Amino acid sequence: MDLVLPNSAIRKTIDGKFDSLHAHAMQPNMFLEGNFAPIDQELTLTNLKGFTLRGKIPKDLHGTFYRTGPNPQFQPTGNYHWFFGDGMVHAFQISRGEIVYRNRYVRTPTFAIEQSAKRSLFLCSGSNFLANLQLIGGNIFALVAGLIRRGNADVFTKLISKANTSVVPFRDQLLALVESSPPVVLNPSSLDTEGFEDFGESFISPFTAHPKMDALTGYLYAFGYRVAGQPKLEYYVINPSGKIVSRTPIDIPYYAMVHDFVTTRNFAVLPIFPAVASLAAMKKGRIAEWQPDKGAFVYVLAKDGNAQTLKRFEFPPGYAYHYANAYEEGKTIVIDAVFYEKVPLMGSDAECRDELFAGKNPGVLTRFRLNMSNGKVEKTVLDESQQLEFPVIDNRLTGENYDRLFAATLSLSATGAGVFGGHAAYQLSRGKIRAETTHLPEGHFGGEPVFVPTGKPGSPKGYILNLVYNSREENSYLAIYDAEKADKKPVCEIGVPHRIPYGFHGVWRPQRS
Repeated sequence: MDLVLPNSAIRKTIDGKFDSLHAHAMQPNMFLEGNFAPIDQELTLTNLKGFTLRGKIPKDLHGTFYRTGPNPQFQPTGNYHWFFGDGMVHAFQISRGEIVYRNRYVRTPTFAIEQSAKRSLFLCSGSNFLANLQLIGGNIFALVAGLIRRGNADVFTKLISKANTSVVPFRDQLLALVESSPPVVLNPSSLDTEGFEDFGESFISPFTAHPKMDALTGYLYAFGYRVAGQPKLEYYVINPSGKIVSRTPIDIPYYAMVHDFVTTRNFAVLPIFPAVASLAAMKKGRIAEWQPDKGAFVYVLAKDGNAQTLKRFEFPPGYAYHYANAYEEGKTIVIDAVFYEKVPLMGSDAECRDELFAGKNPGVLTRFRLNMSNGKVEKTVLDESQQLEFPVIDNRLTGENYDRLFAATLSLSATGAGVFGGHAAYQLSRGKIRAETTHLPEGHFGGEPVFVPTGKPGSPKGYILNLVYNSREENSYLAIYDAEKADKKPVCEIGVPHRIPYGFHGVWRPQRS
């Protein structure tokens, strides 16, 4: 049942449980401080009086903006990392000037058990053995069968899902994703959890948080990696009816944390960097450890998953969490990414602070050109003037030649109040690179910009949506920008009376007629 509260009630209840969270932690943890810290209420706002509205909502903006992120429901035990919190989805539904906001936890198996126990049981070194036995329960036979027949414990990856990284509209569903586990299906309107997606064949395997949709065919392309068992990496093809039609195992030399990948018109490209994933690393509060001696590679195969087409190439050392896009130029595959010298956010608390607030190990916009004829890879830094993350494009051009991208820009902050001080709009055309950077007001911090197109594919017409935290007022707002004037002030800001913790990825789902 929806919880509808007036503004005064929200202010009293929203942050109470975690006000002293860091004070009780055994050691400093930046992911439990400030706006990284969770909130403890599920809310529904339906009355315009519940919002602070600045400017006018564009008349041609009809749909829902979703943004997800980690939000542990109880004080974490052990070595908590931002990537391990329970998934919480926030949604702003906009239709003809009316607004509905709601946030909901994704009801995963671990969430249900912890809710019953009223404490954290499954995070990092604080994982509870008896709780894990309860979690496995009647799945013990399927778990043993998987170990014997397939050499993996994929059933367990389903059970430990946090569904906290991204949300993707697919068909009439909304998929909540985390790379360790199968997708969780949410109701796009209510955000109610409806269960795991099985793609028509009892699918139980890790599934990337960054699948790629072919806008012309409706096919969905994805992969999964494992931290133990076989295969280490697997590539998936799902047809427009939601059926998985191809699963291609890929033999990679080590267990790698593979967060994202790219597709072109004809190929799937899976870069493998030496961020070595393991259960031991997870117990330390990290997913992977940086081991550069293991080498970096890129695997290319036909987009339809034909294993006979698989090729491996050496790749420049470094790491990319996210790719903007990729496309073909003759026999060359062009790949644009935010690239680091080594994997970020996998070190100590102090090292993570240095990366986010002091500019250590910067992520910069970088282009790779992979020659399919001779296997050579060329690396070119497109812009080293600013640090970026979360590159996005007009999704209708995924895998096609494009010339515009948007990305969050880091704002180095001695106070550590926030990470992203704005966003940049890039134009990449005719060999020239031009960027217009939007700077948020002092003390305001955003995240991934989401592009909402209103023109034809490739047109600059549309809007940029950015969910912003106001550290001075301790609340958040959805900022709406004219994409053709991205360096200007928002045309509209939709404020809520509480803060929305920093999260990862968002998406716009147009209203269906």
